[in-house]
Amino acid sequence: MKKEEKNVGHFKVIFLGLAVAGPEEEVRLLKGLQRKFNLTPERAESLLQRVPIVVKKGPSKEEMEKYRRVFEEIGGKVRLEEEEEPLPEPPEAPRVTSRETAPEAAPEGPHVTAHEVPHATTGPAEAQKKPYTGRKVTCPQCGFEQPDTDDCLKCGIIISKYRKEQEQVRGLEGKIREISSEEKGTAWEGGEGFISAFLKTARESLFSPVRFFRKDATGKGYWTALIYGLIVGVIGWGVSMVWQWHFFSRWFPVPVFSAIPYNLHLVAMTVALPFLVILSILIGSAVTHICLLIVGGNKSGYQTTFRVICYSYSGHLFAIIPFIGSMVGSFYTLVLTIIGVREGHGISTGRAVLAVLLPFILAAGLAILAAIFLPLFLGGMRFFGGVGV
Repeated sequence: MKKEEKNVGHFKVIFLGLAVAGPEEEVRLLKGLQRKFNLTPERAESLLQRVPIVVKKGPSKEEMEKYRRVFEEIGGKVRLEEEEEPLPEPPEAPRVTSRETAPEAAPEGPHVTAHEVPHATTGPAEAQKKPYTGRKVTCPQCGFEQPDTDDCLKCGIIISKYRKEQEQVRGLEGKIREISSEEKGTAWEGGEGFISAFLKTARESLFSPVRFFRKDATGKGYWTALIYGLIVGVIGWGVSMVWQWHFFSRWFPVPVFSAIPYNLHLVAMTVALPFLVILSILIGSAVTHICLLIVGGNKSGYQTTFRVICYSYSGHLFAIIPFIGSMVGSFYTLVLTIIGVREGHGISTGRAVLAVLLPFILAAGLAILAAIFLPLFLGGMRFFGGVGV
């Protein structure tokens, strides 16, 4: 008998709430609490809201196991712990007030009889216990302070797993910021310094065209893109004309070059060149967009096509290379246009190629037809003319 009194209170059952989260499981647990422990709906709801809570202390582990099985049958989650002497509950732990009497077991409970009733420990003797002086841990999610365990008694998370996930999230913050900065648009439209923004935009459009057009082709506005296209177009075309003039005037001294003063020719081309570039951009974007409509590739509107044409003019910067630069720049501008149309309108590569090359295909077809039928037509006219002589 003395041995039993010595072991009283060595085990306790802590009710933690739902075993599986969900509205159906919550209804099942509330009905089970009412049925197994003769609780009213209000008291069952109050008990569920006050978890974690100690519902029973007993002298033997076998007796506490009965309560755990009952709670698990109705969808509850409990923890069976062995107390150390002295082991008070943490001061911050939720407790059942004196008005909340412990649930009483229903007669029909399969494992708990009427005298095996879980009681919340809130008597005066508990208040007289010494404060817990052992090692404590604070839950990183809810801030609840408790004895050093890996499971939070209040919110139920696994503390070590939660901290590991937070470290992984912090490791991705740098990459997320980098992606967010890329999605803001080009450096040319981002308010950076003129020279640095121009050089950065030219570098990205020339050497990372897929990423560049994916984030910027569908941007907003015409003017900034037009100004950029005008600048690179004037640079590319202007340098190309200088190289061509130097080449032809040196190797083919045609009298026309001596008839027109060089300074006058340079001034005339300098004045006309910006207007020619703008006209080329407007005509090129209009023709390309019409071809997109023909092939069914217009997904983002004319503004996207216009911006693609403007930024594709970066390819003309290759004209600074003597002699072959103009040809390389023209070809690469065509490649950039195809990539920009594909990424900006979200269409396949084949459809983008067809839309961009359709004017050249039509021109080549007309040239072939002219080469075939024009001699026949002219020959027929000569034939009829010979008959009339």
